[in-house]
Amino acid sequence: MSQQNEEFDLLRVHKLVAEIEAELAHAPLDSPAFQSVRDEIETLKNVLKSPKPKPHWIRDSLQIVRNEIATDSPFVAKIGHILGLS
Repeated sequence: MSQQNEEFDLLRVHKLVAEIEAELAHAPLDSPAFQSVRDEIETLKNVLKSPKPKPHWIRDSLQIVRNEIATDSPFVAKIGHILGLS
């Protein structure tokens, strides 16, 4: 994979994280499911700050976020849509 492709992928991940964070800002604060997603997004942000973020760490974090998402609320459905689940 070229450096340009890696940068493009990282830019996409940064944008995805920002979009999910924006949706989570509207989600109930007292929901354990949303807190789990918030925690994983925070972990992902820290991974992305690394000088050389490991692709498998990013992939693992995104998979955890994806697995936490259910479609039982408008907020979660919106996040699912952002992740391409619906």
